[in-house]
Formats: sequence, structure tokens, C-alpha cells
Amino acid sequence: MKKIIFVCLGNICRSPMAEFVMKDLLEKEGMKGEFEITSAGTSGEHNGESMHQGTKNKLNAKNIKAKNFISKKLTQKMCDESEMIIVMDNMNLQNVKCFYQNVELKLKKMTDFAKDLGYDEVPDPWYSGDFDETYHIVLHACRNLIKEL
Repeated sequence: MKKIIFVCLGNICRSPMAEFVMKDLLEKEGMKGEFEITSAGTSGEHNGESMHQGTKNKLNAKNIKAKNFISKKLTQKMCDESEMIIVMDNMNLQNVKCFYQNVELKLKKMTDFAKDLGYDEVPDPWYSGDFDETYHIVLHACRNLIKEL
């Protein structure tokens, strides 16, 4: 089973959104058993918390199941066990490169799978409040990622 981990700063907005969108798409494609999908944050600032209410609301509005989520900080073990580490922005990319070993060949940005949308980073709705924009990018990127897999 291939492991993919989505990473953002606090693991309460973007990365859990990507985790559950990806799980939903894989289930719909009949590929659920082929992948283990999870998410984590680089800061650990929100360790043990639930996802942001805006993320919950957006996933619920799209009928995407998001149960039993608890935010967690990225660890070296998670990096070692994952085939792909997909980060949401340039700061996440730099933090993963700086603080974790042997990640270079596994590391991608979410926007690598959505180049046609013209974004270099997935905007953080914690700051922007725009969960619709984040969802649009995440959904598009996840669909393209599945095609690549």
C-alpha cells in the first residue's frame, strides 16, 4: 500500500482538506485499498485539535466524510514511511527540506498537480477565510494526482 501525506503549517485547514478530498476521490475511483492517505503540519501548533470549522463545513457541504481527524505534527517516521509528501506552500516545502532527512525525491507541492490553475501555492484559508478557493485548488490537484498515480 502506497502512503501519501499532505502537509501544511498547522494541519487544521489545507492538509486535512486534501486528505479527505483525496480519500473520497480514491473511494469513488475504486482505488481506496491501494493507498494510505494522511496529513500533518510542520508546526505542531494545533496538535491534538480538530480541523478548522471552515474546513469541516466545506467538506460537509460536498458530502465528503471527515471523521476521526486529530491534527498532528509531521515526524521523520512519517516522512520515511511515505512514498509522497505533498506540501501546500513554499514555506512548508522549505520547512520539510530543512527539518527532515531523505525527503527530496518524495517531496512535491500541491500546485505541481494544478499548474493550469496558475497558483504557485495553495492559499491558507486560516488567513484568507476563502475555503471555496482552497477547495477548488485541492480538488483539481487531487484529481490530477490520481491520474498520475
